[in-house]
Amino acid sequence: MSRFLGYGKCSVCSVGCTSGNYVDHAGVRYCSACWIEKENPDHPDLEKIRETVQEAAKKWKRQKYSREDGPLPIGPYSHRN
Repeated sequence: MSRFLGYGKCSVCSVGCTSGNYVDHAGVRYCSACWIEKENPDHPDLEKIRETVQEAAKKWKRQKYSREDGPLPIGPYSHRN
């Protein structure tokens, strides 16, 4: 199985995107906070959303890099699909 390295970064603020926290529009990737700021700059909870997106990115990054890679399967033949 190939290794999944991430969802990319927001093109506006460069925060790492996580599952459910990004929007692709016209070939540009936005985190949900930047998208809301672009579409509705007067949103009352904009700073709270930005904090949530940044915390999710930090948490996901820690989970991604803290895992140890598993050993190769034991056996005389490699697995082929």
